[in-house]
Amino acid sequence: LGAERWYRRQTGVKEERLLSNIVVMGMGEPLANYENLMAALSVINAPWGGNLGARKITISTSGLAPQIRRLAGEEPQYRLAISLHAATDSIRDQIMPVNRKYPLKELLAACEAYQRAKGRMISFEYILIDRLNDTPEQCDLLAGIARRFHAHVNLIPFNDVDGCDFRRPPQTVIQGFFNHLQQRGVSVTLRQKKGGDINAACGQLRLRKMEKN
Repeated sequence: LGAERWYRRQTGVKEERLLSNIVVMGMGEPLANYENLMAALSVINAPWGGNLGARKITISTSGLAPQIRRLAGEEPQYRLAISLHAATDSIRDQIMPVNRKYPLKELLAACEAYQRAKGRMISFEYILIDRLNDTPEQCDLLAGIARRFHAHVNLIPFNDVDGCDFRRPPQTVIQGFFNHLQQRGVSVTLRQKKGGDINAACGQLRLRKMEKN
């Protein structure tokens, strides 16, 4: 999206609703559209524009390390969320193709550069997938990464999608993963499922074609 169109999408809410926070995610990779993203956010942040503080704006990324370093040099104090989803390259390669270009070592080094420049807490998004990234080993490694950055972890149990081999872990596994992170001293939130009854939960938005009679 161009900067003007992006700005209009984010501010096109009814006047009686108070826009208090913006999270840029779920519309492709935000940092791959860097110039337009920064232009739109500068208007939203400006007193003569949206007048929304930079600390109320979160930019989510799948892990474009060079752009994270570039973002560290920007003046506004935007929040940063990393779609991590695995704590080892072998697992992350399977679910995050970007990891083959910017593996965890490079991604986390960029996160350190961002944190040094901004002094801001980073958050890690982590989708729990049955028998893939929900193991005790992954949990321990994730805890180590989170503690290294004093980061907050958003745990998001996978929402099943027809035609996809990934599955949501059993509730006992989800709760155990969450509890272990807490026991390791990690700040963590367990996302609650909403909209699953109409296939509108997180990760379920997709095109569905109707068969012609």
